[in-house]
Parts: sequence; C-alpha cells; structure tokens
Amino acid sequence: MMPILFPAGNYFFLRERYFTNAAVFGWGTLLVFVLYVFSLVVLTAVVKLIIQQYPDVRQVRQRNLVTLLAVTTLTVGLAVFDVWAYSLFPIFERPFTWTTVRAVVLLGVLFDVLLCLVLGIQYTYGRWQENQTEKEQLKRAALQQDFDDLKQQINPDFLFNSLTTLPALIGQDRQQAGVFVNHLSKVYRYLLGTTSQSLTTLDAEIAFVNSYIYLLNTRYQSAISLQIEIEPSLRSANLLPLSLQLILDYAIRHNVVDAQQPLPIGISTTPTGVLLVKFKRQFRPAGGNEASDELATLLARYKTLAVPMVATVDDDGCFTITLPLLAEGTVVTK
Repeated sequence: MMPILFPAGNYFFLRERYFTNAAVFGWGTLLVFVLYVFSLVVLTAVVKLIIQQYPDVRQVRQRNLVTLLAVTTLTVGLAVFDVWAYSLFPIFERPFTWTTVRAVVLLGVLFDVLLCLVLGIQYTYGRWQENQTEKEQLKRAALQQDFDDLKQQINPDFLFNSLTTLPALIGQDRQQAGVFVNHLSKVYRYLLGTTSQSLTTLDAEIAFVNSYIYLLNTRYQSAISLQIEIEPSLRSANLLPLSLQLILDYAIRHNVVDAQQPLPIGISTTPTGVLLVKFKRQFRPAGGNEASDELATLLARYKTLAVPMVATVDDDGCFTITLPLLAEGTVVTK
C-alpha cells in the first residue's frame, strides 16, 4: 500500500507542490515514510498486546472491539503528531491547524478499520491452522497407538499357537522341531526389533514373512502357497513394519485355508516401484466379507503419510492390495 499511501498523504498536505517541486517531493517522501513506519510500529504493537489479552478464537468480538477502540484513540494522537511534524518544516508551508487534524483523523479511522479487519482475519486464520495441525498430530498419535496395540495383541496369540504346535513336532521329528524353533526365534527377533521403528526395509520384511509363513504352514499343514517375486533394486526400499503380516493375517482369517484347498498368496513388485499382495478369494462359510481391524488400521496408518494411498481391488475372485514403497533413507515421524 505504500506506493499509494505516500503520494496520497503528501498530496493531501502539500497539494500540487509535492509533484512540481523536487525538494518538496524529496523531503515530503522521506517524512511520510518515517511517520508511516512509526505509526505502523506503534499500532501493530498495541494490536499484538490486545491479542495477548484476548487469545481465544471465540473472543473475536471482544478482541476486535477493544482493538478498534484502542487504535482509534491512538490515531487521534498520531494525527496531531503528523500535522505538527509537517509544520516544523518551512519548506512545506503547512502550519498546524485543527482543521487539518480533523481531516487526518477521519482518514486514519478508515485506515484503522481496515488494519483491524486484516489483523483479525490473519490471527483467526492462524489459530485455525494451529488447531488443524494439532488435530492432525493427535490423529496420527491415535493411529500409531492403535497400530502398536494391534502388534501387542498379535504377539501373544501367535506365540500361543506356535507353542501348541511345537510339542507335536518334538515327538514326531526333532530336526523339523529345531527348524521350527529357529524360524520362531527369527520372527520374534523381528517383532521385537521393529517395536521402536517407524519404517523397515522390504528385504527385512520379506525375510520375516518367509519365516512367518513357514510357521503357519507347519500349523496349517502346507495349506498356504506363497510366491515372492521382488525386483532386487527395490529390496532396500522402505515400508511400515509388519505391513505384510497384517495382510497375511487378513487373508487367512477371511478365507478357507486347508491342505485340500491351499490359499495361494503372491507378493511382487511392479516397474513403477510399488508392492502388490494378491490372494485368491476362498470365503469362509460365514463372516468372509467382514471388515478386518488389522487391514483398516494399516490403511489408516498409510493415509497419514505423504505417500500414494494404499489401494485395494476385489475382482475376478482375487483380492489385491497395493502398498507404496518409500525411498531408501525416508524419515517418518511417529
């Protein structure tokens, strides 16, 4: 507004001489600049002080009324000061008169209304943005807590099922029991290792899934057929820990899994750098279409990240989940 306010203010005080006399133009521009900066600093300081006294967004009416009253009072004093400042310079030929003061006060009040309006909108919008940011942070924290709770629920159930399988193996085949225990230790080493991690590598997740599927196939008598085709260059890419486990649990929970009807599951990558998990739909007699808390939480967790959304497609008897892979070195705040 300065390119407009400066000539307009000086024309009001100095008339045509401001544009026809070089000395008047130079000194007038300098003086109006100093007065403008001084007035703006004083008014802004007062407005900020009032905002501190009425910080709540719901106090907008009280804040605006007090601001307008205080700024208008200050404007009267600043108007007297401005006219007096011009009268100090003989070159301006502008003596101090109350008529001039009244005119400046009227212009100042108009400026005050605009200033209060702009600052009020700016402050309200800023607080609204802060509230939205706080809500988003709370939402992320809640989702992370849900995700952590799910992991804590999975661990005891999985451990119990594995331990009930182990005695039978020991009695039948000690060598296979040893392999089973080895895979079980790998699974729990990974589960414990990812407790404090926000991301893991695809390579580590695939190694975990191989051990996890081995334990499940021991329990379900090789009723899960897993095919993994991963592009070597994408093995260092990142994803959320236990993403594949939640998807596998979802597939097993909502489909028939037995030796006579194995459940085929495929894990692969695409040339565009995304991970596909695909399995055949073999609905259980009841509850096959019910929503899964694990899958819903995983989808919501990815939704909070600045990455492409997780996509799900249920078509031609197959269910496909597309997980975005994050670049190596990506940092995600929990």
